[in-house]
Amino acid sequence: MMDKVGRPAQSFDAGLAGATAPNGSPAWSPAEPESIEALQVIYKVAERCNINCTYCYYFNMGEETAFTRPPLASIDITETLARWIAQGCEELCIPCAKVTFHGGEPTLMGVKRFGDACRRLRDIIEPVATVLLSIQTNGTLLDESWVASFMEHGVDVGVSIDGPQAANDRFRLDRHGRSSFGRTEEAIRRLVEAHGSGGPLPSTVSVLHSGNDYRSVYRYLRALGVKDMTFLLPDRNANDAEFISSGAAKEYGSCLSDIFYEWLREDNTEVHVNFVDRLLVHFRPDVAPGQAFQRQRKANQVVIARSDGTVAIDDTFIPALSWYAGTPVHSIDKITLRGFLTDPIFQEIEETCNTLPRGCTGCRWRHICRGRPGKPLLDAERVRQPVRVLRGL
Repeated sequence: MMDKVGRPAQSFDAGLAGATAPNGSPAWSPAEPESIEALQVIYKVAERCNINCTYCYYFNMGEETAFTRPPLASIDITETLARWIAQGCEELCIPCAKVTFHGGEPTLMGVKRFGDACRRLRDIIEPVATVLLSIQTNGTLLDESWVASFMEHGVDVGVSIDGPQAANDRFRLDRHGRSSFGRTEEAIRRLVEAHGSGGPLPSTVSVLHSGNDYRSVYRYLRALGVKDMTFLLPDRNANDAEFISSGAAKEYGSCLSDIFYEWLREDNTEVHVNFVDRLLVHFRPDVAPGQAFQRQRKANQVVIARSDGTVAIDDTFIPALSWYAGTPVHSIDKITLRGFLTDPIFQEIEETCNTLPRGCTGCRWRHICRGRPGKPLLDAERVRQPVRVLRGL
């Protein structure tokens, strides 16, 4: 699943690696027809950003290839990508294509080019698959013309904001060290107001920091009118010995607990918090331990499309840079979606993320947590290690 329309989060729920379907065939193969319920294309329409979040995995974790690609994707690249998606969905019998305008900051492309891109994507893909469009933005450039375009093209909107100004300004400053908070908050208020006229109600994406009060953060977002929230753990990898030994994981567990209890206190079924929704399905009386993971089709296959017409694996693996740097990149002019998904890297990711870390094998919560409360942590040797962020729960 996606963090609503935030950073991509692979949905590793196609069954345990190595498991077999009832007919004896492998539980999941990415390049076989009818193996994927939805294709999620994270489209890097802008490879630059107008603010400089210090925790940004895309620009500030040592991976600098974005600066070698065009700052903005051309409409020709968008059209080629749309045909690539349509051909792949038809060949692999994928019924739904989700395209998220991402970056960088996608609104740097301008509202006219955005509208043209939405039309091309729908016109070309919709004959073969349902199209869901979304955008993840810092909100600083949103005005009434953008809101009107979202309404016209049926685009869901996610806004990145870490909470009230003190929380947001901890990391989310512009390149001159100035706050981005006021413009972001104004964008959320504008979108919430437009929702009454048929506009999309914005979701939010917030990166956790143990120094913030998350009961207050939750209440702040709700006071803005937000009903769909995603909270992300900070990006770390299994080689980050200082973080792992610091005990900070327990503090982040406490942050998640505070969000959960504030959500529970409000008791409003219209409000959704991503990790709460994912966890509670396992506690339904009709769901056996681990049953929610045993699916013969992958719910959501993430592919990153970049401004130069290349495709890559989920780039939220960038924190494991020594591994990520060696992963494949292909031009959509030279490979089909099926050909791309045939690359062994996808099976490697699937097996890695469906294999319990050794330290988790005796834990009673292993069928719920699966050893990955946040993103999987890959070290340089591509071995997954446990970091028990949920210990605080």
